[in-house]
Amino acid sequence: MPNSTTSKIGSRPRVEFVADYADSYQPRGAARQLFANKDREVLLAGPAGTGKSRACLEKLHLAALQRPIRAAIIRKTRASLTQSALVTYRTKVLPQPSGVAFHDTDQEFRYPSGARVVIRGLDDPEKVGSTEFDLVYVQEATELDENDWGMLLRGLRNNVLSYQQIMADCNPAFPQHWLKQRCDVGECTLLESRHEDNPLLFSDDGQATPFGTTYLQTLDSLHGYQYQRLRLGLWVAAEGMFFTEWDPAKHALEAFDIPKSWPRWVSVDWGYAVPFCALWHTRDPVTRQVYTYREIYAAEIREEQQAQRIRELSADERVLLHILDPAMFNPRTESKRPSIAQVYWTAARLRNLYPGMNQRIQGWSIMRRNLAVDPAQPETPPRWRIFRRQCPNLLRELPTLVHDPLDPEDVADVVGGKKVDDHAADAARYGLAAEAQPPLPAKLKARWG
Repeated sequence: MPNSTTSKIGSRPRVEFVADYADSYQPRGAARQLFANKDREVLLAGPAGTGKSRACLEKLHLAALQRPIRAAIIRKTRASLTQSALVTYRTKVLPQPSGVAFHDTDQEFRYPSGARVVIRGLDDPEKVGSTEFDLVYVQEATELDENDWGMLLRGLRNNVLSYQQIMADCNPAFPQHWLKQRCDVGECTLLESRHEDNPLLFSDDGQATPFGTTYLQTLDSLHGYQYQRLRLGLWVAAEGMFFTEWDPAKHALEAFDIPKSWPRWVSVDWGYAVPFCALWHTRDPVTRQVYTYREIYAAEIREEQQAQRIRELSADERVLLHILDPAMFNPRTESKRPSIAQVYWTAARLRNLYPGMNQRIQGWSIMRRNLAVDPAQPETPPRWRIFRRQCPNLLRELPTLVHDPLDPEDVADVVGGKKVDDHAADAARYGLAAEAQPPLPAKLKARWG
């Protein structure tokens, strides 16, 4: 770690380092390993509150102080960065005064060294995929899918530093998560963070601070897989897993060309502040197998934009049904606005709009039957399968759903005080229930197949 010094970068002006930088942040354990690591992909993983985000942001900041790099702070959605990484960056990492200016138009921090640190969400991938970077920090990396990760890797080509790197952090998830598997085969370096790494929780002599004692008591009050992941830092499956039939080796498959004659339909779970999700489904008329082959999953997109994106992606396809979240048909008389379903109709001329079946327990039961494998024929594939790279959030959500303790036949909406990510799962529920009981006039049933 540098002490107060100056450096000259090419023909750029001299850059004054913050005099007490080394005293203001001293990395420990896995955080210290991160500072020395130059591997192209590195993941800092561990339980809650170990200082993972701070470590990644400090390393990015230190590089930006010294060299005119181009870097990025990334999360799955841009909105989620505002109350997470950016708070830490502004209040703990950037010294005051810092000489670093934030430009709203370009959404980037500009350093006296000439460095740029852009803020991006992957819900707007065009702003990420076309840019070259030296360093990329990904917060909560388990939210990403493999396509997101690959796009970020392709952007590591700015070549101002002697190395380019994606550094990411996360709390552990289920052990089959693609990112954990990437670490297991050596494609990504895994650094395991511990609570003792965080000086807010433990002093230099290894004793818990008063704040640390209180914080760890909070984590000790967790139960089941939440305790194992957030307190112990273990990659474990969800306790009380709802879809015990789930097996990614059986249910996920690589994409194939879908015959134009196969019936197709779209199902939607609506959201704005939280992600909305649209899923595309098709069915083999001969085997009756159902395939979910496309996904949109994004937050802060207005209903007009949602409808347009669905229409654009379906442009060359004959979609027989659009099955929508039943709440989308509710009138909005208090704001004197048409229902969201009506906006879908008028903004994008989407046709055949029907409300999804709202009986949750019956819908989950239909999904369970479609996931099941005949025990008498274990080698036979399940009826419902999902395109691996095209539907990452659906594949991420299904194994994380757990039973509601008050109603074991239903999925829990909240676990450990946190709202469960179930947007893709709800969209799938509407879609599979519609396939089981198509809401079509009798004269159209033949065309449904």
